[in-house]
Amino acid sequence: MSSEALTPEEFTHNEDKYIPDPFPFYARMRAEKPSYHSDRIFGGAWLFFSYADNVALMTDERLSNARAAVPLWFLPPDQRDAVADMVGVFERWLAFHDGPSHTKLRRQANRSYVPFTDEFLEPRIQAIVDRLLDSVDPAGFDLMTDFAFPLPAMVIAAVLGVPVEHHPDLTRWTDDIAHLFGSTQVSLEHVLQTRKSTKELVEFLASPDIVAHAARAGGLLQTLRTTEVRGSRFDADEVVAQAALLLFAGVASIRYLVGNAVHTLDSRPVSDRKLLLAKDTVDDAVEEVLRYCTPVQFVGRISNTDFDYVDARGTHCLIEAGRPMLLYVASANRDEQAFPDAGSLVLTRPAPNRHLTFGAGRHLCFGDPLVRQTTRIALASLYERFPMLRVCPQELNWNNNLGFHGFQTLAVAES
Repeated sequence: MSSEALTPEEFTHNEDKYIPDPFPFYARMRAEKPSYHSDRIFGGAWLFFSYADNVALMTDERLSNARAAVPLWFLPPDQRDAVADMVGVFERWLAFHDGPSHTKLRRQANRSYVPFTDEFLEPRIQAIVDRLLDSVDPAGFDLMTDFAFPLPAMVIAAVLGVPVEHHPDLTRWTDDIAHLFGSTQVSLEHVLQTRKSTKELVEFLASPDIVAHAARAGGLLQTLRTTEVRGSRFDADEVVAQAALLLFAGVASIRYLVGNAVHTLDSRPVSDRKLLLAKDTVDDAVEEVLRYCTPVQFVGRISNTDFDYVDARGTHCLIEAGRPMLLYVASANRDEQAFPDAGSLVLTRPAPNRHLTFGAGRHLCFGDPLVRQTTRIALASLYERFPMLRVCPQELNWNNNLGFHGFQTLAVAES
């Protein structure tokens, strides 16, 4: 569909025509309206599409990350009150804190993650990848169903110290949460389903059997509980919340990144795949995959105060306090003003690759090391086993919200 048919007035994350290929629309917005006030999104939200504006606003102290309840703003007060327990879980996520509170929680979480080095995780992730690939038929399999869907929940379960066989439940619970935060319109029915899934996830992570299993395994669920920084520890609710955040941040991101990468590489020379196999080129190649195949399309903020912001084209944006701000990192990552040949996947793009896939400033994604490592191992293993892997002719089946952009199914085969 042409970019002219995709208008900002109709744009939402759940409008089907924008989902398959939003990038021509993003390019048009960067050129014509890098800032746009949408009445359709969250009752009035500012949208920003350029790299310069994304970077500036991600680090602007006039904006807050305390946005746990934004997806529920369409509900009347009594219905919002009915799901307050769910919002309370999200409000404990370090990602939704600002200032000293965020610094404290982030410091605590980072210290808890210290034992989980690349060297420690590498064989564990590789074993899960090998287990999944051992089960596929090279003559034809569904990349998403057979590999990309189970992989991230299995990896994060292993990191947390949770029995890996629970990965279908972890995927189901976190998918409901991801749909809530990736959408701009959700039904009350889905909100209630997400509340149920959040409750089940919290009860699972807090259950005595799972806590004991994580302690025996020395998993992150245990180190979040026991790590002390400056005389402080996470309380029990905070432990569960940060574990749930890692699942939310990692499951959908890794899944769709793998699928997007394989789909994109299918149109590239087969020789490009070798760049994902060689130690001296793989890191730059993965960073470029993160830039070009961005699974999470935006990050959100809330304005703390009234202010006048001047966008990349010199347009004055009169921002009101309490207004949602949506920063489209997937658009920023394709901005020609920031990246030469931005509309192409260039796996030899030299470091540093200043993509915004994980954000910028103090609110970098908590799960970014795990996303990078799992994606690297997954793609390298796929192409090492199946060097001539091809995407089969098919009608592409996309996820149902733009916030998490990727495939639900993707038929592939070794040619």
